[in-house]
Amino acid sequence: MNPTAPYDYIIIGSGIAGLYTALLAQEHGRVLIVSKGGLEEANTRYAQGGIAAAIGADDSADLHTQDTLVAGAGLCDEAAVDLLTHEAPDRINDLIRYGVPFDTSNGEVSLTREAAHSVNRILHAGGDATGEHIELTLSGVARLRNIVILEHAQVTRILTGARGAAGIEALDTRSLSLHQYEGRHIILATGGGGRLFRFTTNPEVATADGVALGYRAGAAVADMEFFQFHPTGLRLPGVAAFLISEAVRGE
Repeated sequence: MNPTAPYDYIIIGSGIAGLYTALLAQEHGRVLIVSKGGLEEANTRYAQGGIAAAIGADDSADLHTQDTLVAGAGLCDEAAVDLLTHEAPDRINDLIRYGVPFDTSNGEVSLTREAAHSVNRILHAGGDATGEHIELTLSGVARLRNIVILEHAQVTRILTGARGAAGIEALDTRSLSLHQYEGRHIILATGGGGRLFRFTTNPEVATADGVALGYRAGAAVADMEFFQFHPTGLRLPGVAAFLISEAVRGE
């Protein structure tokens, strides 16, 4: 395949959002995934907590919505919460279909309770290695699909034209050469920016690139005050900060 030919979808980022989007998009057109590091190097890989979905017999999407809004203390976008909670069971089924090995007990997916959830609705994979299992599973599937994967490429600019975003410029961080790629739809899935802070459990790739790229290309930026901080990160002299699993807090 010609890696510089026009694409229908250019997806910047290779975590769960970018990989899942790519797997859906490749059914509708030519797809390019651009990853700053290796395909499997993303914040997703280091996520130790589970995924919440109302799949239990004593649960419902409406109850999940209620718990989320209460925990949000009036700051939630209610439409986004409703979309999240009502689509979650189907998206979990998609992950299972792709091969994510969620933990089971007696033939059923195991569910635990964390944070402000009122019933057990948290799925884990490999105990507290949920993110790693999802990342490696989806990246493995993506490598087998009709998707062009560009690794070790730092996107430096979103190219714009009369109709808006029209492509990207990316730096090959190994050869230090710049390349441009044309695309009809540009999707930012670059994750968070925990590395903007001095102390963080985020991996080195979490530097908020997508926010800067979108802003410079004219996209609207909102809710910049919201950052997720884990209250049980552990920092010791001479050791990289690491996260004590959310599962510990849940128990």
